[in-house]
Amino acid sequence: MKKNIYITSNQDITRSNNVLKIGDRKLPLSVINNLFIIGYAKLSQGAKNLLLKNNRTIFYLNSKYELIGILQPPVFDSDYKIRLLQYKNRDNLELAKFIVLKKIEAIEDYTNKSLKRYKEKLDTTTNFNEVLGVEGNSTIYMYKKFREELQDIGIDEFKKREYRPVKDRVNGLLSFLYTLYYSFLHSVVVSEGFDPYIGFLHIKRGKHLAFVSDMMEEARIYLTKLAVEILEEVYPDGFDGLYLDYETRKM
Repeated sequence: MKKNIYITSNQDITRSNNVLKIGDRKLPLSVINNLFIIGYAKLSQGAKNLLLKNNRTIFYLNSKYELIGILQPPVFDSDYKIRLLQYKNRDNLELAKFIVLKKIEAIEDYTNKSLKRYKEKLDTTTNFNEVLGVEGNSTIYMYKKFREELQDIGIDEFKKREYRPVKDRVNGLLSFLYTLYYSFLHSVVVSEGFDPYIGFLHIKRGKHLAFVSDMMEEARIYLTKLAVEILEEVYPDGFDGLYLDYETRKM
């Protein structure tokens, strides 16, 4: 089964017949879907040729997981069909509802609390503003649970989600995690053939990756839970002011 391969170490990547050599590790082409290079690994021309001739795409990301470039073979297969469906359905209210429903279900799982009334309200909404209202109201329960979990480990500075500007260390960490994952999802969305700018729930403004934000909604619950685990380990010594210090960010 082919998988996306993510290279985070700064090693040389070379070719040996139909195999990629990454340090001491060997990966046959048959297990590689696409290759994501995060940081400063060096890819030999032979390795590039092997991947591109066999219709594998190479994604280059910086250490912040921001997509900085794509090396793509000239064969697009059926990717245009996915993008065409996006364009045709960009005003599809049911798709926007589905994205919010998945987020509500994840919040229910996290909080162990029924949000049935919000799901029922979502089912009867007739416009995007109402969908966004349901999403916002249900998200309150996620941050309420988050605040309770922080208090259980002795952290009391988080009152509400604030990020423009960030006003406390907990919000700083949340912004850091959300931004990292948003950046990372950009390359994943492109690798699956989607247009990152055509969203169903979010609207593109400027350089905003609307579809990536759509995919972020359910993920925010799991990233928020992860923030509690991280804070339990690094709070307050891992911070430089409101933000994680350099060594903690590396970790």
